[in-house]
Amino acid sequence: MKPPFRAKAYTEEILDVEKAYAEDQKKIPSGAKTIGRDRINDLQNFSLAPFTGDFDSAAKNHLLNRTLVGISHQHVNEVKNKSLSEIIDLLFTPETWSQPVNNYFHEISQSDYNNYFESEDVAPGEPFIERGYSTTNGEQFGGERNNAMESWFYGKVYIQNTSIHWKLWFFLHQLVPTLPGDPLGHKGTYSYTKLIFDSCFGSYKQFIYDMTLEPAMLFYLNLQYSDKYTPDENYAREVQELFTVGKRPFAQYTEEDVRSMARLLVGWYCDYNEMVFEPGADPVVYFNAGNHDLGDKQFSEFYNNTLIQGRNGQNGRQELSEAIDMLFNTEEAAIYLCRRLYQYFVYPQTTEAVEAQIIRPLAQIMRDNNYSIIEPLKVLLSSEHFFDPVFRASLIKPPLDYVMGMQKELNLFYGDMVHWDGSTETHFSENPAHPSFEKLQTELSRSFYHFHYLGWVMGNQGMRINDPPSVSGWPAFYQTPVYDRFWINTSSLVSRKQYTESTAQWGHYLADGVHIRKNLYYYLNTFENPTDINALVDEFLTRNYTTSIEASSKQRIIDYTLEGASPEHWQEYIGAYLQDPSISNGNAIRQRTDRLFSQLFELSEYQLY
Repeated sequence: MKPPFRAKAYTEEILDVEKAYAEDQKKIPSGAKTIGRDRINDLQNFSLAPFTGDFDSAAKNHLLNRTLVGISHQHVNEVKNKSLSEIIDLLFTPETWSQPVNNYFHEISQSDYNNYFESEDVAPGEPFIERGYSTTNGEQFGGERNNAMESWFYGKVYIQNTSIHWKLWFFLHQLVPTLPGDPLGHKGTYSYTKLIFDSCFGSYKQFIYDMTLEPAMLFYLNLQYSDKYTPDENYAREVQELFTVGKRPFAQYTEEDVRSMARLLVGWYCDYNEMVFEPGADPVVYFNAGNHDLGDKQFSEFYNNTLIQGRNGQNGRQELSEAIDMLFNTEEAAIYLCRRLYQYFVYPQTTEAVEAQIIRPLAQIMRDNNYSIIEPLKVLLSSEHFFDPVFRASLIKPPLDYVMGMQKELNLFYGDMVHWDGSTETHFSENPAHPSFEKLQTELSRSFYHFHYLGWVMGNQGMRINDPPSVSGWPAFYQTPVYDRFWINTSSLVSRKQYTESTAQWGHYLADGVHIRKNLYYYLNTFENPTDINALVDEFLTRNYTTSIEASSKQRIIDYTLEGASPEHWQEYIGAYLQDPSISNGNAIRQRTDRLFSQLFELSEYQLY
């Protein structure tokens, strides 16, 4: 008799990343024989020509996984009958923008808000970011609106179209990070977020100019406090080392270049009071000619011995444009940026062959297109190289992709709300007037609790947006030799496991003793044949994995789910529930369906993309 199946614990399977890589490696048809990071050495294809191989569901999932922030069956279905070129066109369709609104009205009433902050709050559902803030009690840092900003942000990602836009946003955020709410509060966070959003489909060169003058960056890297007598070198160094030309030995800028850049940048500042306490949401940045170094700025041979002449008055503003031109006139700028694109969208480790045959040609495309981010990326994501099987399931999902993927797959925001008082379940679908559901009656108010909770979860897993660990961003995207393995440690491990188990089974907490869990009737109906447990598992794997699992693993999960019952038993009970999706019929099958989906989400292959 077989022992009962138990999904391997994270310490056995997920933390043991090398083993997961080794299992995947067995399924790679390219002749790869190495494991883990060494798989890059098995690359056979270094062509940027359009992919002409078998564009099957696994290949499509690979593309979606690397370009969306978590994928679900909705995305998979949308591209099912599309060609590669059609999907690329779809992916590079921009998203729309909207402002955060008052969804926090159950946390603080308008009258309480007005009394505490001595400022009139906006009505529920109305945008608040353009209001002038009161100087009383730190309104610009108010917790309710902080949480509303976070819930708005994750809500936008949750309803993401089949578009690369938000993935590009995260690329730029991790590449050029700040702590945007410090000290500008909500307006600083909003301004920084919108600048990145607006820049995703534009010129990276223009983005760096704009980011230099972004209020959040002025404060974060001290340009706000720089003085012509003692120029601050923080931003002057990072704009070269981290944002444009890269570190030594690749880039050969000098310490004198840093000092010259620091002198050039003195004079720019954000008017804090005008930006925060006056109406409007746009950055309020000025150039103080009286605090500008009027001397010439000499740069090294690395920058072709460029001399930027000092200028009087407001003409000093022109020096920044000349400095940006100088940075991007180097060959290294485009190469560095294309390397970072490659590390983010394809694989963090490169080789001499990758550098010569992939990254440098992409850099030329970037230079030829005024430092467009998307033009080289379109070529890369359509290429034979990108679809090399070596890259399938080769990376650990970042917390954002991992959490959002499960949320979207289960469509959890639109799930069933249940109140538990310790002995009795009360379902929103049966008794929406129950007092515990007061705060959750509308999608607007529910979004405050649902998506703010996701921010907390991702923070526990090591990746809370707009809260980077350093000016370099998150180490998983750049730190050799560990890279994405940073996502799995003794702290994040526990959070991943807890999130997986709870989300797949009872959902997650909202407020006042209410949790939201998957709508079982809806979710089962997303499968073509949910009454056939083998077909259901196969379809789940097809739309959520980029590699197959061993047949023995699949069978053990099915056996564990059925607990000795036959597949016909599953067919009977699931069929009865789909005919009559009552709560009692749902309860009769929920234990087994929860067990099934929990095991499928906990497999190591789901942690990889």
